[in-house]
Amino acid sequence: MGFSLIELMVVLGVLGILLTVGAPSFNNLIADNRLLSEVYALRATLNNARTEALTQRTFVSVCRSSDGATCTGNWNQGYIAFTDFDGDGVLDPNGPRGDTIIQAKVLDKATLNITYSNAANRIRFNSRGNALTFGGTMRICDNRGANKARGMAVSNLGSVHALVDSDDPKDGIVNFQGGSNVDCP
Repeated sequence: MGFSLIELMVVLGVLGILLTVGAPSFNNLIADNRLLSEVYALRATLNNARTEALTQRTFVSVCRSSDGATCTGNWNQGYIAFTDFDGDGVLDPNGPRGDTIIQAKVLDKATLNITYSNAANRIRFNSRGNALTFGGTMRICDNRGANKARGMAVSNLGSVHALVDSDDPKDGIVNFQGGSNVDCP
């Protein structure tokens, strides 16, 4: 028993229609997962940096990094977390106590747009886990715009939490802490 040429063509036609309809949804699912994966990785780095500051009883800084070794470039390119014994926000591996990198992540800058609202453009946790004067809001966007954007806030007390859609009624766009919608440049 076999298939006739007509039956095979009908099956291939149905399969082609299913792929045509399903491919855009599948691409959107992949983009959603890629964005969330990067958001979770950044959040994990921030939480890990705070834990290290508490454990080692010293400053731990998280800054943007284009090379995974220095505080240069922008957040789109990557970031590093490092012990910052003198609290100056500069990785000093040859300093008196020798700052060390705890975590480093280099990103494909073409996929994300990450910005931090604090003018210092870094987060520094002290030995009590606080981020005094370094708190702010991270905005993470991809090429799909604000309706897919994500964000997180770092409080001055050092806690890190996700931004949510707090509008009433909800509009599907996460909000900054003041209530305005996250925007993507």
